Amino acid sequence: MDDKPKYKRRIVIIKRALQFKYIAIVLISMVLVAFTVGWDVYYTVGRAIMELETPGLYPIMVKINNLMLGKLAVLLVIVFIIAIFVSHKFAGPIFKFERSCDTVADGDLTYRVHLRSGDELVELQDKFNGMVSEIQKKISGDKDSVKIVVEKLSVISSRLSQKNISPSELSEILGQINGIIAELNKISSGFKI
Repeated sequence: MDDKPKYKRRIVIIKRALQFKYIAIVLISMVLVAFTVGWDVYYTVGRAIMELETPGLYPIMVKINNLMLGKLAVLLVIVFIIAIFVSHKFAGPIFKFERSCDTVADGDLTYRVHLRSGDELVELQDKFNGMVSEIQKKISGDKDSVKIVVEKLSVISSRLSQKNISPSELSEILGQINGIIAELNKISSGFKI
């Protein structure tokens, strides 16, 4: 038996603009915090060194500065990689919803969204699937009503094609037509258009 997961992530960058915007926000926030804290620490330490007037501490401070910048670069790369995978947790479902909307718009009301475990937007998946189910029920009911109306119209058409129609038969046919009109009004009332 195959132990591979049903949905395997093959493409991590699926919605470039959205994901890179998210990644940029995360990285810029991280850099701003790092530089703000770094500036504050170095300004405070630098003032203390200036007050001590110890020339041997300056090279140590430069080494620490270079070490901190190197660590910042490594952390930026790590955060970038993490941000890609985290952004995929919602970019993937958004991509799936876009395709699902297209499928439903093309008329496939049997289609349902199924997200991978661990993806975000599961609540939206449930709402979307519920919405499509309700539309499917309404249209299915309308389809059944249309079938009945077509059958009634066929009977009326064949009766009207007879040459001799009595006034009572004509009155009965008019009653059936009024019933069909009421049925058609009921069909169109299920949606706001």
